[in-house]
This record gives sequence, C-alpha cells and structure tokens, in this order.
Amino acid sequence: MKVIFKLFSSLILLMMLVPSYSFAESNQDITVIIDGETQSYDTEPTIVNNSTTVPMRGIFEELGATIKWDQSTSTVTAIKNEIEISLQIGSTQPIVNGKINDLSVPAQIIDNRTMVPLRFVSESLGADVNWDGEARTITITSTGKNVATYDVILNFPVDRYPETAAHIESSIEAGASAICTIDRADAEDNREESLDGIPTKDGYDRDEWPMAMCDEGGEGASVAYVDPPDNRGAGSWVGNELEAYTDGTRVLFVIDGNVNDDVDHAEGNETDSNVSEYTGPYDPYGQDKNCGDFDTHDDAQAFFEAASGPESDRHRLDRDGNGVACESLP
Repeated sequence: MKVIFKLFSSLILLMMLVPSYSFAESNQDITVIIDGETQSYDTEPTIVNNSTTVPMRGIFEELGATIKWDQSTSTVTAIKNEIEISLQIGSTQPIVNGKINDLSVPAQIIDNRTMVPLRFVSESLGADVNWDGEARTITITSTGKNVATYDVILNFPVDRYPETAAHIESSIEAGASAICTIDRADAEDNREESLDGIPTKDGYDRDEWPMAMCDEGGEGASVAYVDPPDNRGAGSWVGNELEAYTDGTRVLFVIDGNVNDDVDHAEGNETDSNVSEYTGPYDPYGQDKNCGDFDTHDDAQAFFEAASGPESDRHRLDRDGNGVACESLP
C-alpha cells in the first residue's frame, strides 16, 4: 500500500512540475509571409499558449540575422547589425543587447526542431508583425522594406487549378505583384492591353497575371497558354471569392499548396516569336490546312512553325516527322 501511495504521489508531483507551455496545438494552416514572400518550413508553425512559434533558423535567417549555437548551454544567439539576441532552450528570459526580457513561451523543441516565439523574435530584430486571425496568416515586414500593403488575403487552391496557380506563382517569382487591387471598371481595357500582340492558340486560353480586373494588370502583364477548364474555373472561383469586395480593395494572393514544376504552360509573351515570322493569309491556329494550300515549301514551313511546329503538327504538314513541312513543294 505504501508503494502505491508513493507512486501516486510521484505522479502528482511530476504533473505539477510540467509547465503548461509544453502542450502545443498543431496548426498546419498558419501561413507566414515575410517581406511579401510566403514561407515554407519543414516543421509547421505551432501555437503554444496563444503564441505562434516557428523554426528558429528559418525565421532568423529570413530576417537577415546570423546564428550561433552553443551546444554546451543549449543557447542560440542571433545577430543582426547591432542587435544581439540570446535564447536558451526552456528559458522564458531571453537577452536582447544585454537586457533581460520576459516571455510567456520559451524556446523549445517540437518535432526535433527548435521553435521560437515569432512575434518576440521578429520585433526584437526590428520588424513589424501583423496577425490576420480570419485568414490565419502572419505578415512580417522588415524595417526599411517597401512592401505593398493589403486588405485581405486570398488563398488560391493549387489542387483545383494547377496550371493557373503555376502561372501566378512563376509570375510573382519573376517580379510581378502578388497584390491585386480590384478595378472592375478598367478590366476590359486592361485585358486588351495585356493580350495585345499575343495570338490565340487553338485548345488553350490566354491567362494573364496580374489579372485584368486588377489595377496592376494591363500592359506588361505575363500571359500564358492554359487549359480552358483550369483557366475558366479559376476565373469563376476568384470572381465569386472577391464578389463582396469593392473596387480599391487590395487582395494578396497566396498560393495554397505545392505547385508541380512539371506543369506545362507556354508563356505567350516569350515563346511565340515564330508567329510573327509568318505573314501569309492563313491563321496558324485557325482552320485546318494542307500542303495544297501553299505555293512554296518556304511558305508551308513558316506556317508549320508558327502553328507550334513538330511538337504538335496540328495541320499534319510533316508526314514523316522529320520537322520539315510539305517537302514535295518547290
């Protein structure tokens, strides 16, 4: 009986010694955006005692800090310019430039990764931090960074519209704005400007980013050929999602999911230079043509290449598949 009592007492004591912050709630749907770029971590952000924690290396380095690790004391030190932060695993008293601070949540190990409180680290390094509870998104802007502000976040679903998502992501990575300022009144003008000089292509839609309904759209927009169901479904989905917002609302597009790098969508304003080389009377993406419609091999070849060449040979002008159209013509 005494043994059972001692065991029970030990368990009670152990429970009293375990701090409440050791129980973490996994939140895989939390998005972290730093200086306009969506972050990706191998360990997802986690909420502990109402504080969001993130992998220390990812957040420190993204904010421009260098990291030192002292194995003997389990202490990480982050240095950025004249700011020095020291955090010891399990401690609620980090040191910033020699001054002791207090935290409700200490640096701790979760899923074999050292996790640190996002807001404290970001603000200690001189960054502005905002939390959008409805969108479950944290936005961090470094001091001195000129990052466009936004009113709402739209998480664009990769799994539903993979080709359109790939085009949006590649355009943003190339420097296009991730912000869409709704401007329905000028949508038609923007569409005409963005598609000017970009030929239609049979079996494809011409997708624009930024979209025509965005103030950022129009001349200079990236254009890609996208499968019609994907493109039109995406357009309808975006329209429904933004229907309640007035013109002037700034919408931050965040790609929700992993884009497949193998998605094939030709960039209309980069890859179709062959179309301009054909000056004949026929539309390369129009009605079917055969070798009897051309007077010379050169005319047929120019038309053949303008219509995507040997990769598709939609007009069946290359009978033997050697890349040369209508070889019987003079």
